[in-house]
Amino acid sequence: MLKDWRQTPTTRWVLAEGPRATSHLQFLVELCGWLCRRGLPLYQVNQYTPTLHPLMQGVECVWHRSGRAPEEIQLHWRGGEDLRAWQANPLRRIMLGTDELRVDLAAPAAGPTEPILSRLRAEGASEYLVMAVPLADGRRNAISWATDAQGGFTLAARNELRNLAGPLGLVLDLLEARRTARTLLDTYLGRGPGREVLSGAIRRGDRRELEAVILFADLRDFTAKAASWSIEDLLAALDCYYQALVDAITVAGGEVLKFMGDGLLAVFPIGQAQPLARSCQHALAATLAARNALAAANQARAAAGNEPLDFGVALHVGPVIYGNIGGERRLDFTVIGPAVNLVSRIEGLCKGLRQPLLATAAFARPLGDELVAIGEHKVRGLALPVELFGLPEAVASARRSG
Repeated sequence: MLKDWRQTPTTRWVLAEGPRATSHLQFLVELCGWLCRRGLPLYQVNQYTPTLHPLMQGVECVWHRSGRAPEEIQLHWRGGEDLRAWQANPLRRIMLGTDELRVDLAAPAAGPTEPILSRLRAEGASEYLVMAVPLADGRRNAISWATDAQGGFTLAARNELRNLAGPLGLVLDLLEARRTARTLLDTYLGRGPGREVLSGAIRRGDRRELEAVILFADLRDFTAKAASWSIEDLLAALDCYYQALVDAITVAGGEVLKFMGDGLLAVFPIGQAQPLARSCQHALAATLAARNALAAANQARAAAGNEPLDFGVALHVGPVIYGNIGGERRLDFTVIGPAVNLVSRIEGLCKGLRQPLLATAAFARPLGDELVAIGEHKVRGLALPVELFGLPEAVASARRSG
């Protein structure tokens, strides 16, 4: 491979336009368009980048000259068809240390070969060139170029592509740093707070007030479980419980803001695009979906000899302060306010009232008759009792049992 790269119109284009791209796929599409306009006979291009992500080990972007829609293939740690295909992908050889691989697709295969090479041969491609794209920290990405030109790539075309390795490394480094920042912020702060921080809300005191449905959940009998279970069993139970809640809340459009031991705080912002009644419906749907998911998980736990899990949920509507609090050098992006304090204290009443869900009138009334009143109850820290609502079947069951 060429160790140094020459300044050419293409390398200048890469360095000028690459940093403006919003994603790896957009950059690849625009790069291939540029190269085709310059006369390079590209047929298909694949670019792979390992990524720092809790679910994905890497992302492969694919461009095809035929007009087939460009795609981004996520390779998950958990496996699946995409990961099995990756095991037989020539790009993987580059990630394992090969610098460059050239395949004459016009010549018959000497024996069994990778599926992508068999497909490219069948489609009439004539040459496949895959190479390493070194990054600044010593890691590498991989990119492959296929052509259907008679005789394959010319020497000049091959060298032009090799000459791109250095500039591509600089751009892909930058794009991956951005993607990693978004991933880490979304993973540890949540989507909403992650966007706020990336947009510049990073100083202590950066905050805004918003109206939101507030959801607070708490795992039943966690203190006793923590005292009697092994650390492995306890962590597995927490993961199972949080998985049910986080998946349901995320699908319903909510934002999980905080894990507090066995407690979870989430919000469903209210606005023009998401009016009050719809936010309440989504929060209630998320709660019921999480309970159903945990019930299914409990069947698997029972089969393995583990205790079932249960949780209580409180729901309320009110204004919250959304933003940064903490010390000057260690901040937390969260929601605070009297409405948050109230919903956490209401959840503490779930066990005593034998209710899996408690809601305030502010949450229940926009839902019509989906929840039923269970009377006014004293809430710690408040002078006046609060009217609470629950799920009809749960309220009826508690009344029957006295």
